[in-house]
Amino acid sequence: MSTPTRLKDVPGAGTINPRTGRTKSGGEYYFGRDGGAAAPQVNLAPQPTADPLAPKIADRKDALAHASFVAAQASNGTASRGKENRAEWWERSFGNAEWRENAGYPKMPDDFTPGGHSGESVVGHRRTSRRWYNGKDVAVRMPSVSAIKRFSRGVDGGTFDIPVQVLHGTENMQGWVRVTQHGPQWSVTGLGMNAADSARMSEAVRVILEHRTPTVALTTVDALRQEYRKRVASEGTRVEAVVGSTFIKGAAFDAKNGQITLSMGKYHYRYPGNADAYQELITARSPGHVFNAVIRGNARAEKLTSCDTCHRVFSVGVEHRCPARHNKAVEAPAGVWDRLARRAASVRPGRPRK
Repeated sequence: MSTPTRLKDVPGAGTINPRTGRTKSGGEYYFGRDGGAAAPQVNLAPQPTADPLAPKIADRKDALAHASFVAAQASNGTASRGKENRAEWWERSFGNAEWRENAGYPKMPDDFTPGGHSGESVVGHRRTSRRWYNGKDVAVRMPSVSAIKRFSRGVDGGTFDIPVQVLHGTENMQGWVRVTQHGPQWSVTGLGMNAADSARMSEAVRVILEHRTPTVALTTVDALRQEYRKRVASEGTRVEAVVGSTFIKGAAFDAKNGQITLSMGKYHYRYPGNADAYQELITARSPGHVFNAVIRGNARAEKLTSCDTCHRVFSVGVEHRCPARHNKAVEAPAGVWDRLARRAASVRPGRPRK
């Protein structure tokens, strides 16, 4: 057996640390008494890379198992577009859902079918029909529109949550949206995701639900962006109460378009204006005096109308749409499906988006 020794036994060499195998000059090799080079003291085995999301996944699994409230999240979507991933798709959806102990919003379950035949859902029934709704560069997978509308009737038009997957280019996102039906219109809000992801997913779902032919509702992501901007513009302007004035009831400022909106009694007007004039108005002891001195008399003032439901103001003759609005959470203990679905969620909680 080779025995480590000092390198001075080898002509021209210095000393070595037998424990580290390094010379004073940083060499990586040491020599045995027989003069043969021993193996380098270097670990060449691949080192495992820490998963930055592992703590989040572990925390969510623990919350799903024990917490009284678990917030919704968005995750990477399942990879397969075929039927073979149904179990994984639903389990990941359960893992992304919002869970509450004794109150919450109904969730579109994995067994909502008219016949209630036996199948592979968490309670042993046939699974809810899912469907792909495809556009040119975007695709949405969710329970079928007919199933969603039937479920909405079952909860008397109340607010409920549905699982959704969206594909766009290399983006693959899975999460939940909260929906409420208002006649032919739907309020849709993404849950547990950033503003951009929420806008993309909620707008896609809304367009599909409101279209007369859902299978052709989607076209492109650019079209969804235009629909989103159009819808936001149609919501009108929310005016804030003005303190200290019996004349001016409310005011709002649009910095992008340089406009001041004022509510005076039952009348509403929009004036050209800047931030300085708006701040002077809402902070003045006498807002009416500032209005008369700075704003009133502008020939370009536009008369507006208001909505009796959401109380926002908007241009006369423009199609108005109230902002997304949902009902209060339902006070009810968790049922059998909720308990089984949450248990399945703790097995596959979903990988959160970064």
